Amino acid sequence: MLRTILAAIDTKKRDDDVIANILTLDPSKVEKITLLHVNDERFGKRNISEDEKQIFEKAHKALRERGFSVEPLMVTGVPFDEIVDGSKKRKVSLIVTGAGNNPRWKDFLFGETVERVLELSSLPVMVCRKNDSGRHILSHLLIGVDFSNGSYHAVKVVKSIAEQKLAGIEKITLLHVHEKTTMDLLMKYAAKEQIAKEISLENDHLNEISDSLVELGIEEVDTAMSLGRPAEEIVKTIKNIGPSLTVIGAQGTGNSAMCRIGATASRIAQFASSSVLIIPPEPSDRVVC
Repeated sequence: MLRTILAAIDTKKRDDDVIANILTLDPSKVEKITLLHVNDERFGKRNISEDEKQIFEKAHKALRERGFSVEPLMVTGVPFDEIVDGSKKRKVSLIVTGAGNNPRWKDFLFGETVERVLELSSLPVMVCRKNDSGRHILSHLLIGVDFSNGSYHAVKVVKSIAEQKLAGIEKITLLHVHEKTTMDLLMKYAAKEQIAKEISLENDHLNEISDSLVELGIEEVDTAMSLGRPAEEIVKTIKNIGPSLTVIGAQGTGNSAMCRIGATASRIAQFASSSVLIIPPEPSDRVVC
């Protein structure tokens, strides 16, 4: 997944988050980075300013000096279209972008570009947030596990990174959230013994995943369960334990704009204080909206 990366920057301050997180990767494990800036044609702006060129060159230089092979690319178009199309043409394995912001909604922490990239791309997308400490982006992973095909695929991708030694994963926290509405219904209509049995089975499944990760040489693997709304509980856990990256398997099932990734993954990517990696389902699991 880390072999070929498209890093999208828009020459604003949040681009520092993208570059800072990429710089923690091992250049010997990354074949190529396409550094992309899109001049948004929708605002009637046809030329890239000298200030933007300097910011772009600064990012390019930082990656080169770290030892990465970098293809710099500045184009004019609609940002999310150019990012998605560029990732397809260059057959990259990962898109990396900043969280952005959208002034149309006071509490909406996403920009339109990252929202649309998450919606349209069939690739893993990493949404970067601040990394002042220089901590490796993959040092401590929080993985949301709901036992769906999407979450199992996310675990599979993490295992692949560990097996190929693409990054030094030091710690993983596996979190399963019991949906409160579902649990309330079970408490009302199901026997307590049956509920306890189901929770025990889920705990066993978490431990099985944990054991398989430990076998790959990951030093520390924790498991946790909580009760509530999944997105809110995961965002709260991120704030409490401070992972370097939160990993969520996408599993959209509806007809909304977030069909591909699902409402839970979308909200986590929006409101998490950590960087977030959204991993799409395997091709056979994808839902047609």
